[in-house]
Amino acid sequence: MKIKTLFFIFLTALLSAAFIYYGSSTNKLFQQEQSNKKNLPENPLNGRIVFEQKGCINCHSINGYGGNTAPDFGTHNFFGSEYDLMSQMWDHSPTMFKEMEEKNFDKQKFSGTDFRNLRYFLYFLRYLGSPGNVSNGQELFVKMKCSYCHSVDNENSKKIRLDTIGVYASPLYLAQVMWNHAGKMQKMQKLSGIKIPEFNNNDFADLSAYIAEVSSYGTREKIYMSPGNPLKGEKLFEIKKCSYCHIQNHIGPDLKNYNFNKSVTEIAGMMWNHALNMEKVMQKNKISWPTFEGDEMANLISYLYFQNQSYVKGSIEEGRQLTQEKGCISCHRTGNSYDTPIISNIGPFNNLDDFSSELWNHLPLMEKNLYIKGKSFPKLLPSDIKSLYLYFNRKNR
Repeated sequence: MKIKTLFFIFLTALLSAAFIYYGSSTNKLFQQEQSNKKNLPENPLNGRIVFEQKGCINCHSINGYGGNTAPDFGTHNFFGSEYDLMSQMWDHSPTMFKEMEEKNFDKQKFSGTDFRNLRYFLYFLRYLGSPGNVSNGQELFVKMKCSYCHSVDNENSKKIRLDTIGVYASPLYLAQVMWNHAGKMQKMQKLSGIKIPEFNNNDFADLSAYIAEVSSYGTREKIYMSPGNPLKGEKLFEIKKCSYCHIQNHIGPDLKNYNFNKSVTEIAGMMWNHALNMEKVMQKNKISWPTFEGDEMANLISYLYFQNQSYVKGSIEEGRQLTQEKGCISCHRTGNSYDTPIISNIGPFNNLDDFSSELWNHLPLMEKNLYIKGKSFPKLLPSDIKSLYLYFNRKNR
């Protein structure tokens, strides 16, 4: 069985453990016009196609599925900004190209869309998280005293049955239901003297896995939830009044100060842990408690995840200096013998991903010329990539 076939089976299984596959209507590589403007993807999983078609999977793997000569993106998560991926690919290109030559792999060219989709996909892998642990979930059910109000194995119990929700395969469904009933649940817990539980790490996924295991609906077809649409999540951030407290009036903390480089269920746990304080503040400001249905919580959390990318410094002047310091001008000067465009004629580019793809496509020839001249390969930091992009896209050219 080919590596890419194994990868497809694995990725489908991973998504099935927590979410539903995107429908065919959104499963296209060229639906990113709006995300170009807002730096948000509509479907972050589109990049899995690029990951296969461009041969990344031949050397890299995801949780063991794929090649074994390069880092596994399942264990070495990519958390970078939009400038980091190009920086990493650039700095590792000599090693990558050598490996490709030894294995007789073709050096693939990227379009701007290819690069953008790959970047979103790699960044999104950490968000998908990992399947829950049934044993840990059972311990949590006891530790958090869920059994005080809920049952999972007694049809005749007068308690609220949770085993009936086992048909919902996504752990985020459990998080969404709990969020919607947070006020009522926390009131009952206070009256009963039960400590309001806090969720950390993979707790939501573990608890959901246990409930699914003991579910009386185990033989029925599972109902999945979408991994999340960041563009829809951006709209929900306004609709659900999140921006009222966190941006407009500074009632709540600045979310940019929070680390959202976590799985979707970990972020849901962060939201739950702040629910009690949030409810008090919202009541004081006469704001109704936001509830979620369908895929809304997934959409909102995916928006938070992508909005939390690190900031990278850069400037036009630094970009101009880099063309000198990194030796760009030596090959891209007027009257050069390499038939390469001169610095002043490079750009502008439609967007950063078009610029990054041009850099990548240019690398094999550049590396060859440097090797012939006996010169070392220049390194580029994420801030260098940004500065060069700003320089080549400057208005006064």
